[in-house]
Amino acid sequence: MGETQTTLQWPILKQGSQGQRVKTLQYLLRGHRDAWRNLVVDGIFGPRTEEIVRAFQDFSGLTIDGIVGQQTWSRLAQVTARHGDTGEYVKAAQNELNRHGKSLDVDGIFGNLTDAAVREYQESVSLTVDGIVGPNTWRELITR
Repeated sequence: MGETQTTLQWPILKQGSQGQRVKTLQYLLRGHRDAWRNLVVDGIFGPRTEEIVRAFQDFSGLTIDGIVGQQTWSRLAQVTARHGDTGEYVKAAQNELNRHGKSLDVDGIFGNLTDAAVREYQESVSLTVDGIVGPNTWRELITR
């Protein structure tokens, strides 16, 4: 049922981009490597964010252009966050859920409120309602 997202286009983010999706990108990057935890989550795609995007692209075997598009988002979204998890991926999910009208604390703790918000969101976009933020849920959250 939730496999018909091919029409949704990943947003293109690059140096100069700003906003909630940039914050999501920054949280996801921070979650991928301990060395990147010092990236400031400010919603501004500046030189440091581009540097880490390029490192992520290199590390992932992608074209190194510093631009976050289809390939880079798809690779970043190969992570999961679920009830009981803590950390940067959870913050990314909470940030995206808030962009969709929820009012969660972006605290990195996947508790009952975050779980309920994920399930509500999954139901609203006709995804399997399992409370797990995986590749399909990330795609829906980030592209809509």
